[in-house]
Order: sequence, then structure tokens, then C-alpha cells
Amino acid sequence: MSLWKLINMETIIQKTGQLIFYFNQRGRRLLYKRIFRSHTSMVVSIILFSLIVLLMVFLIFGFPIVKTLTYTFTIVFCLFLVLLLIGSIHEAKRLERTSLHSNFQFNRSNLNGIPLSNIGFSESEMENINLVLNNLRPNNKIDFCLVSDNRTAADYKKLLRILHLLINGGIRHFKKERKEQLFKFIESTFTLNGSEVKRTSLNSRFSEFVNESETEFSENLQAFQKILFR
Repeated sequence: MSLWKLINMETIIQKTGQLIFYFNQRGRRLLYKRIFRSHTSMVVSIILFSLIVLLMVFLIFGFPIVKTLTYTFTIVFCLFLVLLLIGSIHEAKRLERTSLHSNFQFNRSNLNGIPLSNIGFSESEMENINLVLNNLRPNNKIDFCLVSDNRTAADYKKLLRILHLLINGGIRHFKKERKEQLFKFIESTFTLNGSEVKRTSLNSRFSEFVNESETEFSENLQAFQKILFR
């Protein structure tokens, strides 16, 4: 093979590659801008494509016009219902993933067999607590009443210790996004002695909680461990 043919072949490959790349980029841009931009555009595109294909298939196989239209629109309608169901399930799962009460998996404890007052809750809160443990929003905010050493306000750190034991994997190593999820979860789920959760106080107590020495951290958890998992 001559040098000229090698050079010519290289040029053809380069030009062909550039052409394929160009149409690939244009095609992907069209898909994302016109088809994948929303659920509606995706469903409409699939329905139109299916409609055209079905009409062509039935006509090629010699089906009468009336039967062709009847079969085509019946299949397209069924396809629309399937796409609607799939889209609805997908949206429900997306909403569940973004729900504050779906961000954490809870360990099972014997909450149903202990006096809730031992961990700072009223007995009337059992239904709401069970809802939270099953990743559901409580009917009302749950009031946490264990007070701090000064006996004037509910103790944020005691609530954090209970959550550390109930949330699978604990919360001590939460950083940035996970910590923000936790704080929003606490703010939307609990009050402390009838008062709304204060973000500044919660952030300060969380910092103190995670920076306890290993010995202090373990000792502070023991009382709640005995109650929750005896």
C-alpha cells in the first residue's frame, strides 16, 4: 500500500469520525432539549413514535383502515396508561427520597414496652413516635421534655443521644449534608419542652456531643441503651 493511500485513509477516518461526533452531539442535544426535558415531552415523544410505528406495521401487513386505527389507538392508550403509572411511581419514589422522614433508617427498640417518660416523651406520643420510626411524618411535633442540668430547658444532647441509638449507624460522624438533614429532621419533628428547636442551640449542642471523649460518650449513652435495648 502506497504512502498516499495511507494518508488518504487516515484523512477519511478523521473526517468520518468528525461527522459521527457532530451528529452524535446534535442528536444528544436534541434528545435533552426536546425529549428528556420533562415527563410530558418524554411521554408525548414515546406515544408519537409508537403511533407512527404501529400505523406503518398494520398497514404493511394489510390490515383494513378501520381495524388499523382501532388497534393502533387501543395499544397507544394502553401504553399511555403504563407510562403514566411508571411516571407516577418514579415521582413517588423521588418524593420519598427527598422526604425528611425517609433520610434515616431506624433500629428497632422495645419502645412499646417501656414508659416513654423514661426517655422524655409523654405516653400520648406513642403513635407519633411509631410513625417516625417507620419513616412517616408524625401527626404533630413530638415534645421532648428531658431537662438539662440547670432544670430550666429540655436537653438537646439527651435528644441527640436517643437519636444516635435509634438511627442505624448513629449520628456522631454526620458531616455537612447529613448533619443538615438531621437538623431539619429534628426541627420538623420535635419541640423541646413546648418550645421550637433553635438552630443555634442545636448546632452548639451537636458540636459538644460529637467532641466528647470516647469514655464520656459511652458513659452518657449507657442509661439510654439500657432503656431502649434491654
